[in-house]
Amino acid sequence: MGCLSLKYQVLCLLSFLLHSSPSFSSSLSSISPCSSLLQFNNSLSLDRDASPSLDTPDYSIQYRYNIHMCDNSYPKTASWKEDEDCCTWDGVVCDQTTRHVIGLDLSCSWLRGPIHSNSTLFFLPHLRTLNLAGNCFNESLISSEFGKFKTLTYLNLSYSCFLGKIPYEISHLSSLVSLDLSLNDGLLIEIPVWKRVIHNLTQLRELLLDGMNMSSIRPNSLMNLSSSFTTLSLHNCYLQGKLQNNILCLPSIQTLDLGENWNLDLGSLPKCNWSSSSLKFLDLSSISFLRELLDSISSLKFLKVLALDNCNFTGSIPTSVGNLTKLTSLALSYNSFNGMLPLSLLNLPNLSTLSLDNNQVFGPLPNHLVGIVVVEVIGSRFLHPMFQNISITFMLLNRSRPLRLTLRK
Repeated sequence: MGCLSLKYQVLCLLSFLLHSSPSFSSSLSSISPCSSLLQFNNSLSLDRDASPSLDTPDYSIQYRYNIHMCDNSYPKTASWKEDEDCCTWDGVVCDQTTRHVIGLDLSCSWLRGPIHSNSTLFFLPHLRTLNLAGNCFNESLISSEFGKFKTLTYLNLSYSCFLGKIPYEISHLSSLVSLDLSLNDGLLIEIPVWKRVIHNLTQLRELLLDGMNMSSIRPNSLMNLSSSFTTLSLHNCYLQGKLQNNILCLPSIQTLDLGENWNLDLGSLPKCNWSSSSLKFLDLSSISFLRELLDSISSLKFLKVLALDNCNFTGSIPTSVGNLTKLTSLALSYNSFNGMLPLSLLNLPNLSTLSLDNNQVFGPLPNHLVGIVVVEVIGSRFLHPMFQNISITFMLLNRSRPLRLTLRK
């Protein structure tokens, strides 16, 4: 009825064909996987600046194992040739029997441009893994069409210039084991979508949403996560309120990052068997919790990375930290620790990074902290004036290579 002009008549006809004619719709979906990939690639441009190197210490000194993303980026699709089998193309994986495209890894491939809902990317129904991280999709919305990848087990859209609300259809990906939407400034997840994600994605083991706006999500809903979760990274997600039953007790969790959620309160000490925990990475920086939790953390015998910056701790650093013998990185910056460093730090043979800036502590450091290791201090605040010169001299004795000190004023 509203198709008054020729333009609108054409649009209405196309809409009718797409939604009412199975043969027309099937002709679109019958485009070969190789053609779909080529058309998807042709819809985007190649721009080296679309995949800039991400030095994660810019986000947090311990952020996600201090990873570097897109350090070795290159345009994978530049080598794609129309007259070659797409199963041989860089970043493409095919099933050896069916020749279906089941994997696509175009991470850090210099891709720039929006991914619209009619993109031929969505004509690859057999995809099991999809990695588009480290590109720039021009602050486009995450299309609801992503929800049609029914066999997808791995989806990574991190650090890719997506913007807006997470579509409800993401919760349709019931086979997902790993979902990474982190480091997209401006993404928002609302309560109905979050509830469906928690309820529907029962196979999910890894969830990474760092930097996403989760301000409307109640922290206690995290306790509805599967007990089989191994990775939960919600760094700087604007979570707020009290987490009554601590997420630290998830039996299979190995990586837990709740850092930089300034208004999150971990509440009282959870009752769980700390010594049997599988935790290897823990970031609780800038979160309020009781000091007794710090003593319990010292029972995490598999812990390798611990970040507790800016947690308002006072007094001396507990000697129980020396129980974390597998620790490689310890960040205690921007607290109000004072006094002598515990000698138990000398019992940490694997420690390679120690961050103590903005505390008032002094004393010897482990002799194995050599070479590229950085101990960040805050000038005169690091050492009491009467110990400053003596202690620094003592720290640098008996080293095969000098310790590099970063002094900040």
